[in-house]
Amino acid sequence: MRVHATVATVALFAVLAGGCARTGVDSGAVPGPVRSGPIAEVHERWESCDAAAPAKTNEWYDNAQDALGLPRLDGTFQPVAALICRNGIQERPGGGTEMTAEEARADDLSALLPALLLPDEAATAQACTADLPGVPWLALVDRDGRWVRPGIPIDSCSKPRTEFRQAYEKLVTVTVKSRVLRQMESDEAATAGCSQSYGDMTWASGGAENVRENTLAPLPVSTSARRCVYDVPVGERGSGKPAGEFRDGGPLSAADWAAIRTEIEASAPGSAVCRTPAAAFAVINLEPGGTVNIEADGCRRILAETGNGPGVYLKSSERLTELVFG
Repeated sequence: MRVHATVATVALFAVLAGGCARTGVDSGAVPGPVRSGPIAEVHERWESCDAAAPAKTNEWYDNAQDALGLPRLDGTFQPVAALICRNGIQERPGGGTEMTAEEARADDLSALLPALLLPDEAATAQACTADLPGVPWLALVDRDGRWVRPGIPIDSCSKPRTEFRQAYEKLVTVTVKSRVLRQMESDEAATAGCSQSYGDMTWASGGAENVRENTLAPLPVSTSARRCVYDVPVGERGSGKPAGEFRDGGPLSAADWAAIRTEIEASAPGSAVCRTPAAAFAVINLEPGGTVNIEADGCRRILAETGNGPGVYLKSSERLTELVFG
């Protein structure tokens, strides 16, 4: 089992600390959530997150705000541990990453339990920010294995009280169960230094009817260049910003970059307008800055955005297609 502080779940704490989705200020009193009962419901023996939490694992995080309206602890239930159903990101031995559904346990409740017993604050007449609070899917178990989902104490703006956020952040947990939900980044993409998915900026910029200069600024002769090739699923082609999935890539040798650079600089001016979406494209990342986006088919355009000049549309060639895509 892996032991780590709950603070490792960075995304959740970012939301617990500051909220998510909406920003702005609401004026006037903020009505608190209506509690669904006077006392937290006690369930029989705990089985697992898969049995107790929502079937859709994204709701372990997205929809746990219902805890702000659940009945509060009344002091009669004596918990000995907390169980947290959450999503996590783990790295594979090959360097890739995957999203997991995790069941974590915390045995030290010395800070969390007093925070859960704090009263709700009265609604304020002052302005409140309009962010949506993140709330963990949290259960408490007693010595007999019975469990409750406690209501989370709210502040005057109907958000989790600061004392609860701080206590939860300091929990030290043990991951007792974990299963893979989906791949986030393949080992191959990680090894190549490429993103698993990437938007076709040549199509997206042309679709936005951006006007590009026709004069290409000099490309760097000596640079660190990395090629990343992406295939565009049929359902993505022609969308506002087609998302490509990683095919292959990696650093370019000096000789390969020299050949590609020469071909790009010899390319004729191209048009941003295109009606035939590409099935594949490549992104060449240049150091210290700049990218060259190249379509494998479709209108076979180049969108060069160097670090020392404006973006330029050019027309690709058979030779460049061969050099970049093989």
